[in-house]
Amino acid sequence: MAIKNNKSSSQEVITVSTDQSVQPKKIPFAVSEAYKSIRTNLISIMEKTGKKVLAISSPNAAEGKSTTSINIAISFSQLNKKVLLVDADAHRPSIHNKLKLQNSQGFLTVMTGESTIKEASHHYNDTLDILTSGPLVSNPTELLSSDALTTFLDTAKQQYDVIIFDVPPVNILSDAQIVAQKCDGMILIVRAGVTTHDALARSLSIAKSLSIDITGLVLNGSDFGTKRYYSRYYNKYYGHYGRYGRYDTPNDRYYRS
Repeated sequence: MAIKNNKSSSQEVITVSTDQSVQPKKIPFAVSEAYKSIRTNLISIMEKTGKKVLAISSPNAAEGKSTTSINIAISFSQLNKKVLLVDADAHRPSIHNKLKLQNSQGFLTVMTGESTIKEASHHYNDTLDILTSGPLVSNPTELLSSDALTTFLDTAKQQYDVIIFDVPPVNILSDAQIVAQKCDGMILIVRAGVTTHDALARSLSIAKSLSIDITGLVLNGSDFGTKRYYSRYYNKYYGHYGRYGRYDTPNDRYYRS
């Protein structure tokens, strides 16, 4: 998995997570280090540009955007930054299922004024709060286009250092475009062997036409050489660092789908 900032040279990056009710699956040291690299690159970009609110999307479905969103949020929280992860997919939300969280209220109930961020969010760890989607509404596009999203962001920015929106695929639903225009930038997740050149080109074209800043691209599902070689390389050169790459509590660790 890698991230590439469109304004600078290629940058290696990666991240993963888990929840209170689910025992974390073991994540290879190489993978967790790759997620930390994503975090490092994002912090550099965000500090230089003052970015605070990011949308994470993909050209099409099943390219890994929700898992990546979860893990980027967890990675930031490991640095004691106050982080809010928002499931803003009002059609096919998945974060509550991945993390086994209740979804009786969430982002959409905050948007409609039925609850506050504090009331609707799940306190995932000491510095990470998660807003699941909440019950779906009949008019999500209209709701996201209203002043309620601006009000939501104004409130969230006062409470959090980093706000991450998991939005629908940008090529499929206009909701992603609406939310991304309100964010400081958008990260596109592309999957090796799945995302086509045309699909990515369309996403970039949409972003350009709407003046959405592409903060970076994350390549998901890539195979850097054979697994056997990759495993030997990390065991030989980084294996003795493994004990330092773990976190003490389950909700500080990365999520593996």
